[in-house]
Amino acid sequence: MELSDDAFEGAKQVWGEAIRLLRAAWPEALAYFAVTVTVWSLIDLQVLGDGLMVPAMIVDLVLAYLLTMGLLTNGGLAPGGLKGNFGGYFPVWLISGFAILFGFILLIIPGIILLVRWLPLYGFVLADGEMSMEALSKSWEATTAKFWPLLLAVLAPMALLAIPFFTLLYSEFSSIFIDEFSEIYVKTPAIYLVMTTICSGLGLLTVTAIGIASYSLLHDGAASLNEVFE
Repeated sequence: MELSDDAFEGAKQVWGEAIRLLRAAWPEALAYFAVTVTVWSLIDLQVLGDGLMVPAMIVDLVLAYLLTMGLLTNGGLAPGGLKGNFGGYFPVWLISGFAILFGFILLIIPGIILLVRWLPLYGFVLADGEMSMEALSKSWEATTAKFWPLLLAVLAPMALLAIPFFTLLYSEFSSIFIDEFSEIYVKTPAIYLVMTTICSGLGLLTVTAIGIASYSLLHDGAASLNEVFE
């Protein structure tokens, strides 16, 4: 099954494959979502101290790695076993993460472009065993002609990830420039913080699934594998 050039049809294919992969790797997906949302909610609510932010980030990274492995293996995208490991995953996660973040901070549009062009990145790293620069290059090349379907597919999780970012900006703006309302935001943060953390966790989970789905649909050897699941 080749990814359609039509934006809406292609996005539909990506979402269909992402849902299939999440169903196949539901224990990893559930563990990632439940643990990360719980830990970060407790930190945001100051139940856990800020000193645990670094350990929480490490847990988040490990769970994201296990989730990606689960999507690939349980989804049938690595029939001969994974050729890559955490040693290849971490530098690519670091490089792409900082580049995408910088792109969003810079002008937003560069961040969106990088996110879309590197969606299948971890598939090339873990399933194919490609090293950092080669994986980045192959991901960029594979998405060249399919940018718009992939962009449309990833819009919803990007919107979920934008909610915590913009609500944080709004909260900070209010506390600085509207002092009389600042106490209200301090007194009633619980549901606000938990909901934004849920949005963030769901957005990251979905982006990961869409990334592996894009690898499934764009990788040279994936077409024959996909036919098995149709």
